[in-house]
Amino acid sequence: MQGSISNQGMFWSQARELFEGIVSWLDSDSICGLEYSQIESKLLENIYELLTRLLQTKIF
Repeated sequence: MQGSISNQGMFWSQARELFEGIVSWLDSDSICGLEYSQIESKLLENIYELLTRLLQTKIF
């Protein structure tokens, strides 16, 4: 049971880091000049990964 709690903490931490990275990227100047479709594509890719990490907290 303790391993499960440890894994959950790890996956929550990874999900939080990914979320913070998404927010930081959206707030940065690095997206200036990108087409809307490019931003949307990268955002969808990162959101998919974030949802995967969140799901892992419930599976493991």
